[in-house]
Amino acid sequence: MRRSIALLRPLATAITIGTGGSAGREGPAMQFGAAITSWLDTIMVLPTHRRVHLLGCGIGAGIAAVFNAPLGGWFLAMEVILPDWRPWTILSTLVATIVASQVTVMVFGNFHLLPTVISTPVNQTMPLLIFAGLGLVEALGSIIFIVTLSTTTHISERLLPNAYVRHALGMFLVGLLLLLSLAVTGHYYLIGGSYVGTGDILRGTLTDTNVLLILLVLKLIATSLTIGSGGSGGIFSPSLFIGAAIAMLYGYCLTQWHVLSPHLMGTIGLCGMAGMVAASTGALLSAPIMVIELTGNYAALLPAILTAVSAFAVRRMFMKDSIYTLPLRRRGVKIQENHYVLENNDGR
Repeated sequence: MRRSIALLRPLATAITIGTGGSAGREGPAMQFGAAITSWLDTIMVLPTHRRVHLLGCGIGAGIAAVFNAPLGGWFLAMEVILPDWRPWTILSTLVATIVASQVTVMVFGNFHLLPTVISTPVNQTMPLLIFAGLGLVEALGSIIFIVTLSTTTHISERLLPNAYVRHALGMFLVGLLLLLSLAVTGHYYLIGGSYVGTGDILRGTLTDTNVLLILLVLKLIATSLTIGSGGSGGIFSPSLFIGAAIAMLYGYCLTQWHVLSPHLMGTIGLCGMAGMVAASTGALLSAPIMVIELTGNYAALLPAILTAVSAFAVRRMFMKDSIYTLPLRRRGVKIQENHYVLENNDGR
């Protein structure tokens, strides 16, 4: 990876998100860490295993710094990037993410990116079954997300070979969706990672199911257009909004049927985010940990893990590739989505 990526990628992402693109900040953070690793490799000429180790440290540190989530960044690096769970690798990667997060705290102060959800610990059988069902719903949503993004990328590249024209048209269409979002809700909820929208969902401000459904569809299309047309950004943050919206629609249905207690709606939204991220990215453990760190709601850890595991397992039953590995596989590059899943040569 060229060293210029370390400077140009964050700038491109700032322009994409700052002008209304529907994407997250985590992609450039990961690429920045990878670019720094590449630069250090040209100086020290590292062996392959050490280069991969340093790559994991860089990517984990980038995620930890952007979201102030040291454990989430560490889990992401260990389960998605690094195949090595030896003590030295574990310790050094954890040190990198903690230091990166502490630097963020020193500069910007200690913060949670999303509002804390008021909930009680969930440890009874019936509520836990509800969260397992939520995982099923999020898995189906993740398949739609993966297919939509991949198809949009494929079609746009085939119909519009010129990358500049392709991206300009894509962002023009995103602008129209932003105007539609403003007309429907009075707010530009689709911009960037939609943290404001995700926060309003968790707070219970966005309760109209029709509005939630419209925003869910618009966010799915806007993210696919932004990334699929060549925009710079990540899909983690949009996945949070999509997962929270799906979870709230699921929760409102259950409350109408008197199956779910209304006081669990905030936890449902939080766990929905974990399920969507886990199913779409393959980040099985880091997804719930990251969501907990983003909100500071550690009481929801058990249902968040249950939702993430069930969502990931169901998505794997129907689709073997994550949103990261599917484009690579279509280009002939076979990379497994994490190191919990062992695949044969035929991808099974």
